[in-house]
Amino acid sequence: MSFLRKKKHGSNGHGARQGSGEFVLDDEHQVVLNSRGLVPVVLQDIISDEVLHLGYMDRWALNSTLEEKTVYYYRRSSGRLEKFGEKKGLEYEVKSIKLDRSRRSILMRVLSRDESTVIESSFIHEIEVLTER
Repeated sequence: MSFLRKKKHGSNGHGARQGSGEFVLDDEHQVVLNSRGLVPVVLQDIISDEVLHLGYMDRWALNSTLEEKTVYYYRRSSGRLEKFGEKKGLEYEVKSIKLDRSRRSILMRVLSRDESTVIESSFIHEIEVLTER
């Protein structure tokens, strides 16, 4: 999926109308936004296939991510846009984007722009699953 070509709707360039609805990613793909105008996004390291993070994007974050090919999230707690990894001085380049079948969630495969940095997953608490014998 090419994420360089996208249609802009409305005067703000952030996809279709505000709130729920769809955001146009390119000429063939739209993502469905929830009632708050957000879509869950899973980040996966393109080299190790490790799942790194689960966050949410609004139209503003989607638009910024598509334009810059750098991951931006909408921080629900602060109501602001944040570049993923900025607190640690890191940047993540988007290498591919996939939608689930219902187009209600996104998988972004990413690569750290700092080659010397080991990408750490946000998923650090492992739960032991008990099996019956």
